Amino acid sequence: MQVALCAIWITGAYPLWCAWQANRRTSLVHALGWAIAAWVAWSAVICLASIGPASSVMVPCYLALCLTGCAGVAVLGARRPGVTAWNFVVLALLAVNLLPLAEDLLRGRSLHVDTFRRVCLAVTLTIGILNYLPTRLALTMCFLAMGAALELAGLASLQESDHGVSGTLQAGWLSLALAPWAGYLTSRQRLSSSSVPDRLWRQFRDRFGAIWGLRLRDQFNRAAVHAGWPMFLGWQGLRTLPTVAQRQPPEDAKVIELLRALMKRFGAQEGRQTLSEGPSTPLGSER
Repeated sequence: MQVALCAIWITGAYPLWCAWQANRRTSLVHALGWAIAAWVAWSAVICLASIGPASSVMVPCYLALCLTGCAGVAVLGARRPGVTAWNFVVLALLAVNLLPLAEDLLRGRSLHVDTFRRVCLAVTLTIGILNYLPTRLALTMCFLAMGAALELAGLASLQESDHGVSGTLQAGWLSLALAPWAGYLTSRQRLSSSSVPDRLWRQFRDRFGAIWGLRLRDQFNRAAVHAGWPMFLGWQGLRTLPTVAQRQPPEDAKVIELLRALMKRFGAQEGRQTLSEGPSTPLGSER
C-alpha cells in the first residue's frame, strides 16, 4: 500500500509542472509556489511514514495542512499590483496556524493541536476549497476536501494513541495524491462552449475561482450596461437580454477586448490559447 501510494504521489509532480507552465506568467504564480511547497511537505510526510514511527509524521503533516490552506488563501490576493504584498498576509496566516507547533516546541513536548486550532485550520482549508467548488475543478476540490478531513481526523487519533500510521491517514494521502491528476484531466477536456468570449471567460473562472470570477463578471455586466449592449455575463457565459433583443449585439472583438482589459491585472496570458480554438458562434446564443 505504501509503495503504491508513493508511486502515485511522485507522479503528481507532472500535473503540478503543467500548472506551473500554464500559469507562471499570471498573478497565480505565487499561489502555485505555495501549492508546490505544500506538495513537497506532503512528500516528506509520506516518506517519513514509510521509514519512521507514526509520531514522526505529526509535525510535517500538520505543516503540510497549513501550507495547503495557504495555497488556497494566496489565490484571494492574486491580482496585480498587490499580489506580492498579499504573501505577507499569507505568511501571517501561516504563523498563526503554526502557533501550536511553536508553543509545544518551547515547552519541550510533542505536538498537540486542540479542537479550536483544528477548527481554525479547517476553516482556512475550506476557504480555498469553496472558491473552486463552482468551477470545473470541483472534482479536484472534492478529493482535496476528503483528504484534508481524513488527515485532520487522523492527527486527532494519533495524538490520543500512537499505534502506528492509521488507515485514516493513508486514505487521506491517497485522496490528496489523486487531486492533482483530477485537476489535470479536467483541464485537458475541451470546453463545450463554441463562443470565443465564453471560453475566455470560463478559462479565467476555472483558473481564479469563484471570488475573482464573480468580481470580474460584475465589472463586465456594469460595463455592458453603460455601453448599451443587450447581454449579460452569466456563470456559464454570455446571454442575451430578452427585453432588449431587438438591439444589435456587439462584435466578438469588442467583447474580447473588454474581457482582456478586465483580466489585465491577472496576467497577460489569459485566454491566449482560447482564441486559437476553433470558430465562434454569435454572442449570447443559448446552448
